[in-house]
Amino acid sequence: MSDMVDNIADKVKPSEADLPDANAWMDLLRAKVESAAMNKSDMGALEKLIEESVKELARPILRYGAQLVADQQEMRCPHCDSELLVEEHERERTVNTVFGDVPIKRSYGLCKRCNERLYPADHTLGLQVRSPASPRVQEISSLAVLRTPAGRAPEDVRRMTGLDIGPSTLHREARRQGDRALRLREADVALTDTLEGVKKLSKRSQAADNPFTLVIQIDAWNIRERDYWGETEKLRKKGEDPSRWHWVYSGTIFRLDQRGKTASGRAVITARGYVATRQGVEALEKQLYAEALQRGLLKAKSVLVLADGAVWIWNLAENRFKQATHRVDLWHATQHIWAIANDLYGNETPEARQWAHERISWLKRRKDGAIDVINCLHEIRASLDTLTTKQRETLDGEIVYFDRHKDRMDYKNGKALAQPLGTGAMESTCSQYQCRFKRTGQFWSLDGDEAFLALQTLHWNERWHLLFPHDRKKE
Repeated sequence: MSDMVDNIADKVKPSEADLPDANAWMDLLRAKVESAAMNKSDMGALEKLIEESVKELARPILRYGAQLVADQQEMRCPHCDSELLVEEHERERTVNTVFGDVPIKRSYGLCKRCNERLYPADHTLGLQVRSPASPRVQEISSLAVLRTPAGRAPEDVRRMTGLDIGPSTLHREARRQGDRALRLREADVALTDTLEGVKKLSKRSQAADNPFTLVIQIDAWNIRERDYWGETEKLRKKGEDPSRWHWVYSGTIFRLDQRGKTASGRAVITARGYVATRQGVEALEKQLYAEALQRGLLKAKSVLVLADGAVWIWNLAENRFKQATHRVDLWHATQHIWAIANDLYGNETPEARQWAHERISWLKRRKDGAIDVINCLHEIRASLDTLTTKQRETLDGEIVYFDRHKDRMDYKNGKALAQPLGTGAMESTCSQYQCRFKRTGQFWSLDGDEAFLALQTLHWNERWHLLFPHDRKKE
């Protein structure tokens, strides 16, 4: 059987006559299975035997189908639809597929309008110019590297798929898809520059009829980069650290169904989206806005921006989401209360705990709880003659903090509306990113981490099919 398949695979151009005899193949497979059963093979061995046999059968069938696509391909430019000037017929390329190497012959021609030589069949088949891999192999490589460093992924891929792909090839294929994900992200961001583009992004939201609050949470985490690859020793001799930590600016967006509740009484979270970039706050702002539009920004009954007290976050929120409700994460606010209490009354003393619990209760239950806290701090500052310099500095700093964010601390109303008071979703998002991008001994380059961040985000945002149309779920 194997010889028959190989003979078929060696032919230049398949036809129906080249396809393997299904009956003969089934007879041979049955004989193999019966022999394995006689040897008391376990089910895993039987699965592997059948899997390998199916691959042998599938390879010439795949070639047959791909060649049919190539043979029927119109010689028109896939970019501008101009007719191509055919320069060569049936140039062969070998594609690495999940069933093994498959040769395909296709024509190429010159597009005078684009001034580019193209293979229209490659575009239709989803084959990339510099990649020998099929779309499925590209997808497998990308998913493997997203989950495991390329140096460790080959063994997992081999065991799961039977594909023998080296670490450099896996990384290279995944990086290609990361670069494609970047271009898709840039295209979405560009749409936000025009009213028509904003409408187009908003149409993707597929917002439900139920009223919902769109929640936007923002934070940052750091990643380790080696800025000058190959120059480690030179930098060390200069007294410079070759490894540096850099901020990854991130956000998560989700809908909060105002009518539905979970079994625990919480509002239902749907349509969750993610954003992450190393390119700075301005880049995050644009990406966050594009993603928010796709999650229903213009269709939401209300919008809530929730984050810690970082100034850059609230500058972003004021600039891009000015009409939204802005709220400082309750946990971060309480940490400031505890810092004051411990500084005034001693770390974790009964007096400190009592004072902190009372002021935290003000924040949670009073309409103007933040203002009450500010007034309390002013009274302490003015009345206590025994304050040390450090205590006065702490009070001064905390007064500034609460005064800056007092309008963002309406926790009583937020609770009444069943809105989140904390940024647990954002903390979870940062942790998930860090599980892949912040491992022990791991370094990134700026170009590399941005490409893989875009790839990871595209996958989490359930837009994987934009890279791999074959992955689109059937409606």
